[in-house]
Amino acid sequence: MSLVRLLLIAALLSSGAARAEVSYIKERELGADFDRMAQERFPLVRDPEFVSYVDEIGQQIAGKLDDSFFEYRFSVLRDRSINAFAVPGGYIYVNVGLILHAKNDDEVAAVLGHEVAHVHAHHMARQQEKTQLINYATLLATLAAVMQPELAPLAAAAGQAAELKYRREFEQEADYLGVRYLKGTGYDPRAMLDFFKKLENQTRLTPSFYPPYLRSHPLTDERLNHLEAVLGAKQWENHERRGTSRRLQRLQALARARYQQPQQVLEDYRRVREDNPGNPQADYLYGVVALETRRFAEARAALEKARAGGVVDADRELGRVALRERRPEDAEALLSAYLEREPKDGMAWVELARAREANDNTDGAMAAYAKAFGAVPALDPAHEGYGLLAGRAGDTAAGHYHLGLAAQLRGEYPRALDHLNKALPSLPEGDPRQTRATAEIAVLQDYLEIDEDEEEPLDP
Repeated sequence: MSLVRLLLIAALLSSGAARAEVSYIKERELGADFDRMAQERFPLVRDPEFVSYVDEIGQQIAGKLDDSFFEYRFSVLRDRSINAFAVPGGYIYVNVGLILHAKNDDEVAAVLGHEVAHVHAHHMARQQEKTQLINYATLLATLAAVMQPELAPLAAAAGQAAELKYRREFEQEADYLGVRYLKGTGYDPRAMLDFFKKLENQTRLTPSFYPPYLRSHPLTDERLNHLEAVLGAKQWENHERRGTSRRLQRLQALARARYQQPQQVLEDYRRVREDNPGNPQADYLYGVVALETRRFAEARAALEKARAGGVVDADRELGRVALRERRPEDAEALLSAYLEREPKDGMAWVELARAREANDNTDGAMAAYAKAFGAVPALDPAHEGYGLLAGRAGDTAAGHYHLGLAAQLRGEYPRALDHLNKALPSLPEGDPRQTRATAEIAVLQDYLEIDEDEEEPLDP
């Protein structure tokens, strides 16, 4: 669906008559359309480790809702600034910078709880009804302009300019609801106050530090006082805070190695390791960073030391090192041992499949790719690898089907449509793949504004 068409639909749906009767349905439709555009145009982090971390926390929170009109979906943006935002219909986006900045899982949960509250309380629809300052068209155009700055004039033309921020009472309501959702999840709701105060203090100490999250979710003394009352806690009161979980430590190490200056990141983790001799977790994190920055020998030495110290997850990284050092037999043994303990790690299955490919074991590789997308259905490298091998083996229907799914997951919609159209005639009637391909083709044709009878040639 083109942005112009999306904005026209959004403008129509923001009319009082449409909103009064089918508001929740239209919120879902607009959210789904926006997410398709985001998958195509946003710089998304597609690594399932990041996505599953945010999604698992978010789903625990969404599971505490009394009722929900939406299915909540969480994505991670490849942006180092501290931000998160929610789109009507249950779509929530978190910057990798927020993950980097979080002290613990509780702070991540606090932000997600606040964003879930905005969606569940229909704040965008209610803001339009109350103030007329922002409507769906303006919202979608503003977010689209964030993705593509050249669309800013279109965003301005879509409606009266408005900042993407909620009214004061809606922010306070989201704080209240977010705290309520966090209770019973195992996450500490006081982390919401910790996170907000941390941002405020850093802004005061360093005026140049002003994260986008504070622009879209402005802090006021009244709001902080309200949050204190809701929590029954004062800003200055000390309470026991959880440390950074090993999972979050690993994600932060990966994010720093991938999105910050590699040499500085490597030096920082080397210093931590030197300051903590004999600490297997410090060895492990240094090994993770060294692997990401392609220092394979250093990574192997650190990871072997971490494994000897009891960090069993080091098998995964050692398998990845072996694969990159062209030792596929060692890689297969290490990854297989790790997957016996952690069979839901989709990317580890992908790495195992690649090791088996290097060992000329096509059947074993295809089985591993199938395990990968069985564990993580939205894992595009798994569909891509399976599709390529299936096509080489002569199963063109499966090949095109999985290559189509891989392209769709990457937001490459014309290519996805081409592959799925090629797969469909050869898929048996009643086969679940045939049913899914038919449904996905209809969605993609609508999004791309292609008539069913129109042939859309794909450039080679």
